[in-house]
Amino acid sequence: MPLLLALLLSVALGAPFGEAEARALEVDSGMTVEVSVEVDGGRSAVLARVVAFAGELPPVALVDQGDGRWVGVLRLSGREDVQIAFEAIDAGGSSDISDLLTLTELGVDPAAVSSSRPTSPQADAPGPNWWLVGGVAAGVAALTLVVFWVLAGAGDKADHDAGDHVDADEIPGESNDGIGT
Repeated sequence: MPLLLALLLSVALGAPFGEAEARALEVDSGMTVEVSVEVDGGRSAVLARVVAFAGELPPVALVDQGDGRWVGVLRLSGREDVQIAFEAIDAGGSSDISDLLTLTELGVDPAAVSSSRPTSPQADAPGPNWWLVGGVAAGVAALTLVVFWVLAGAGDKADHDAGDHVDADEIPGESNDGIGT
């Protein structure tokens, strides 16, 4: 009976892929899922590409079981019914990618995944724009330097003017007795 159930829950993919299936290993606030896929020989690597509502997650490398079956474990932070595509890579670097299938299509119990999808991806917390912060700091520093330069120049001019000031009593060739020469 378990073999019949496994055959019913597996999905046949197009060439070079064969049967693919998934099962939930652990379900709490997130999920741990084991995925497996059959791939025609001659492949050097097989990846599971997971697409969640918020975007594509990092790919997971599957392990060759030696019989054409590749198995891997996905650790998901939520209980979303994510989509999975398998990518088979040959030694030359070329690859084939399967169609996207959801976890429930691959055999995960629908009760294990959340029945509701998030309405939007989580927004990143707005942080400071460091270019703006740096520009403001540079502007304040430049303004401070200009103010010091102007004040220092005004003080030097006052000192210079005080040294050049000549009293009328000290003008050579003129007398201050009120009588013209």
